[in-house]
Amino acid sequence: MLEFLIHFLKELGIWGLLISNAIEASSLPFPGGMMTLTYGYLLNASMIEMVGFAFLTSGIYTIFSFIPYGIGLKVKDKVERKLKKKKVERVQRWFRKCGSWSIAITRPLGIGNYVSYVSGMSKVKPWIFGALTFVGIFPWTIAMLWIGRNGNIKSVQAILGSIQKYVFLIVVVAVIGSIGYHYYRKRCKIDSKKQVFNTDQT
Repeated sequence: MLEFLIHFLKELGIWGLLISNAIEASSLPFPGGMMTLTYGYLLNASMIEMVGFAFLTSGIYTIFSFIPYGIGLKVKDKVERKLKKKKVERVQRWFRKCGSWSIAITRPLGIGNYVSYVSGMSKVKPWIFGALTFVGIFPWTIAMLWIGRNGNIKSVQAILGSIQKYVFLIVVVAVIGSIGYHYYRKRCKIDSKKQVFNTDQT
């Protein structure tokens, strides 16, 4: 199974690296960092090629990070209605003044994608958000590619084993979510029929 996965990723080439980072940037649960590490080994690029790959990958990551940014921008009003508006505005002001650099700093960390939502809610200017996202992810991408390039097949196999676990977990969550959604819809239909029936009786 691992040999097939390695062969498949190798066949995808640079496209596999770009797709995996695009998925992670869009805030879907995906081990983009581990995939970058793996592609560092598989691509076996020179230092100049590595910088080029990192630049291209970071650009794609930055573009797709505007998905959670846009969602945050849209849900801002709903959040303000649920929470006290003054508290939300205070947090937003602090984030715009002091927390903007957290967009770059948190990119290598798991919370980086959540900061994209906060950036949208805080109405950080798109060009600032994009620039800081690129600044944060670019050196991290080069580091992951370089470490992967200097690794060995056993370490890559261990990484791919972890990826398999993630894929399995995603499938399980998707199946449970689908079952839960269908159950919820069924319950809603039953409840609505009961309400109509009770209204007719009255």
